[in-house]
Amino acid sequence: PPPPLASDAKTASWRLQIASNEIENVGQDVVVPDDDESSTPTHAAEYGHMTTLPRHTLNEEVNVVLAKTEIAIRNMQENELFLASQKSSSAGVDPEAKEYRDCEEIPLEVEKESVYANSYIDLGKVDTVGFDYDYTLVTYTEELLELIYDMALKRLVDEKEYPREMLESGLKFDPRFSIRGLAVDRENGWVCHLSYTHKVAAAWEGRHRVDRKRLMGEYSGKRALTPSQRRKRLRPLNDLFSMAECCLMADTVQFFLDREIPFCARSAVTDVLGAITGTHISGDFH
Repeated sequence: PPPPLASDAKTASWRLQIASNEIENVGQDVVVPDDDESSTPTHAAEYGHMTTLPRHTLNEEVNVVLAKTEIAIRNMQENELFLASQKSSSAGVDPEAKEYRDCEEIPLEVEKESVYANSYIDLGKVDTVGFDYDYTLVTYTEELLELIYDMALKRLVDEKEYPREMLESGLKFDPRFSIRGLAVDRENGWVCHLSYTHKVAAAWEGRHRVDRKRLMGEYSGKRALTPSQRRKRLRPLNDLFSMAECCLMADTVQFFLDREIPFCARSAVTDVLGAITGTHISGDFH
């Protein structure tokens, strides 16, 4: 960060002192010395209830981390208000306007006009700055997922020689079936929902939920996979295209099951994911 102005030397010194005494300052009002040597409570005290984190009843090491986090949040908040007040002072003070420290809420213009620097990247060495296309430069309509599904299905039939009947059987994207956050098991083609402990809480084979007995048998009783097993077997469905992947995967498996067509689940997963990826990079729907 740039060096403080001479008039801000005491404030800068105060900020360094706060940073070096994080734990001791927990729960205390944060005070900024004014130019007249006096101290006035700032927004850190007014918004203390918003930056106070719950404590663990048994683990003191966790409480130390929570205490440091509180101090970091309060320091960022105080720094934001300090910069806003400096900006206001340089622009001239409106006699009818409240000072920031007298406001009950942080002004919206402070948040909108703030720039948060990334000190780890030297932009002087960067030749080109790019932006992600999806939902950054372009916002898509709801019909996009239907288009991705239809084009990937056609790619399965035309390029992977899947039964042409799939195009004539009325398969369509179902927005009520797929959500982001699921995973496809590469070994069996199941669409899996994981719990927060990374256990397979539920799974669908095609459009039918797998019963508990099969689920326990497939995942060794505890339904838990080691990190290496998860990386090997599960394909996360966590972006926009994944919703079409999930639906097409389930529909493809269900199509084969309904017609008693033997199939290799691993190959079906590879083909469906490849069809979605091929549709994406082809640019045909742009």
